[in-house]
Amino acid sequence: MQALKYLGPKLRLNKWGSNRKQDLPEDEARDVLANVVLSHIPVNNFDFRAKCIYIGYIVRRILLVHMGKAELDDKDYYGNKRIELSGSLLALLFEDLFKLFNRDLKLGADKVLSKPNRTQAFDVTKNFRTDIITNGMQSTISSGNWVIKRFNMDRAGVTQVLSRLSFVSALGMMTRVNSQFEKTRKVAGPRSLQASQWGMLCPADTPEGEACGLVKNLALLAHITTDEDDEPIKRLCLDLGVEDVNA
Repeated sequence: MQALKYLGPKLRLNKWGSNRKQDLPEDEARDVLANVVLSHIPVNNFDFRAKCIYIGYIVRRILLVHMGKAELDDKDYYGNKRIELSGSLLALLFEDLFKLFNRDLKLGADKVLSKPNRTQAFDVTKNFRTDIITNGMQSTISSGNWVIKRFNMDRAGVTQVLSRLSFVSALGMMTRVNSQFEKTRKVAGPRSLQASQWGMLCPADTPEGEACGLVKNLALLAHITTDEDDEPIKRLCLDLGVEDVNA
């Protein structure tokens, strides 16, 4: 409680998106610790045991590396990377446009229903603006500029015209993987071929010039799966001796 009282007045409530001014500062600090710090670890009923164990694991790794008993993590190891698919980008764009559509519909409904002397019933179909989602999708995909203020996203060149010169060129363009690393920097690490990419990325197909090694392609037999059941992985980890921190 003493630590929460110390952290509470130092928080910027607007930074975390909190507008609940009636809450006590220590309650705000507790919410930030539960939802912002190490946000990938869920907290139920403000039980921070899992987060404490994870922080202890981080400190242990740092001490082992400092004492020379463990090696540094490789930033270019492909197990430490994630691929952002086109489906997730389209999902974010559609969510933003759908919320704009709902807001416009709500404003139209409030404007009509607020009139005291209405002669007709409110017809929701006449207040649908079908051009919000359609025009938003078309303009974003045609320009390639993914600008979504709701999610702090501002990217250029996301979409490109598909090259149909041959089957191989079309396949290579549809399986292209672009790195977020700055192409103008002359660093060999992110550009070099990593052994952890075996079976996932093609070792031969990469452009020349400043994009060499940063623009890759998926291997011919590689597949990216989403929404898979993680129970077999959990059972395998438990069979190999992994302990459940929530047990």
